[in-house]
Amino acid sequence: MPRPPGRRAFVIVAVVTAAAAACGARDGGALDAAGADAVAADAVADDAAPDACPDDMVPVGETCMDRYEAPNLAGALPLVMYTFVEAEAWCAARERRLCFDDEWQRACAGAGGDRYPYGDQHRPGTCNDDATWRTYDQSRLNGWPASASAPAVGSLAELFAAAAAVSTAGATAASHVEALYQGTGGGARAGCVRDGVFDLVGNVEEWTRRRDGGQPQFHGNLKGRYWAEARTCQSSVLVHGDTFRFYEIGFRCCAEPGRGRDERPPPAR
Repeated sequence: MPRPPGRRAFVIVAVVTAAAAACGARDGGALDAAGADAVAADAVADDAAPDACPDDMVPVGETCMDRYEAPNLAGALPLVMYTFVEAEAWCAARERRLCFDDEWQRACAGAGGDRYPYGDQHRPGTCNDDATWRTYDQSRLNGWPASASAPAVGSLAELFAAAAAVSTAGATAASHVEALYQGTGGGARAGCVRDGVFDLVGNVEEWTRRRDGGQPQFHGNLKGRYWAEARTCQSSVLVHGDTFRFYEIGFRCCAEPGRGRDERPPPAR
């Protein structure tokens, strides 16, 4: 049976603090209050760490969710042109997974079931969902090389460069996607946030995994729509298969507490 949050930590603190005080008395000296507090704090930190979310994720119910769309960095342009399968592999390489659609919806709608991350009434421009639609050429998009959408990719620029390096068709596809792209950096729309999770509506459409299991080759639910169309937290797109890719489809990752490496770059020295 799962322990209540904090119970074990409290017990450890009490035992460790008492033991430390006893040791101080036995050695002929008293452990001062600061020393006891430091020992207790270490015990709490050691106990809490396995159940915590990495700093680049936010607790959502019983899971942890990326703060931003992949590559999950503040200010970074979100990745696109990943299939459901490739998005799952990208997350798995970071000890994470795609979010389930109900996890995603809870993060977006909140406990009250709001229609948008900021409330029930749509506010154009609060999220990146009011851009002008641009005509795309599917024949050019079809030249996108699957090998470019790899788990190792860490930025949109790197993704475009990888596609262009494969072939002339890949370069044409990358150039076309770049011309169509109207995403904004993670967190750029400061009002498009709920509980620390940014850009759940607009920006790029996000692959999630269907909680109901889906159907063979159709396991994904696309949530949040994209930069040129506003939809609610509750809206779903279920018609695209696991190998579908598009210029406005991205994703974000989730993980169970205690899993998922922190992917943020180390601070500059």
